[in-house]
Amino acid sequence: MDVTFWGVRGSYPASGAAFAEFGHHTPCIAVGAGDHRIVIDAGSGAAALGAALAAAPARRLDLLLSHFHLDHMIGLPFLIAGTRKAAELHVHAALGADLDLEGLVRRFCAPPYFPDEARELFRGVQFHAVDPGAAIAANGHRILTAPLTHPGGATGFRVEHDGRSLVVITDHEAGARPDPRLVALARDADLLVHDTMFTEEEAALRVGWGHSTLEAALALTTAAGVRRLAGFHHSPAHDDATLRAREAQGRARFACMTFAREGETIRLQGGP
Repeated sequence: MDVTFWGVRGSYPASGAAFAEFGHHTPCIAVGAGDHRIVIDAGSGAAALGAALAAAPARRLDLLLSHFHLDHMIGLPFLIAGTRKAAELHVHAALGADLDLEGLVRRFCAPPYFPDEARELFRGVQFHAVDPGAAIAANGHRILTAPLTHPGGATGFRVEHDGRSLVVITDHEAGARPDPRLVALARDADLLVHDTMFTEEEAALRVGWGHSTLEAALALTTAAGVRRLAGFHHSPAHDDATLRAREAQGRARFACMTFAREGETIRLQGGP
């Protein structure tokens, strides 16, 4: 199972050479398993993923939307445009089984936000809304969910395939102790991708904003017995030098920790 980061920033893209090492685009993660792709969020990085999929189509694509804030949605029409050759396209959300997911997506990709033609991109796309905490069916893959603490709600995901597991917890404001639901979601995961947007000093001034710290990510890593941690949803105010320094602090506490970089692929080897 290959995990590729197409976008790792939060809130809005970061611009300029000082941000080139970790990347400019907002959240998009692609999980590859054969000719099936699972994509988690469709931030600005999803546009480049869409172009890559246009050149090498997948048989099926399942898009998991953690929530609908703009930094996680802005690349959606460009991703879908690049996947029109795929045999099956599915969009999932775990924010309520009664959610009009198709209507929400179509309104986002319609005037005055996008041209009329954008709505035609979703012809034939299948939409699936489930309750928070419910499992998601995606071509035989085991996908579990858990609610996150974020304004308007958000979802954490666990993707399992061929004996390996990826957990993505983005846009989450952690409490003093790890949420037991997230400990269960991340239990013994091979890779945890976790919101590390704020320093502790920044988080103290931004209570209620719905984002985490490196310290919170490390606490969950320890509580859940995670094998590898990747910090994610980097602040667009944190340049490469800042992120390298924070990464070094994290690695001093947990050697199998990095901050995710745009374009990086982490291979989770299959088998027992």
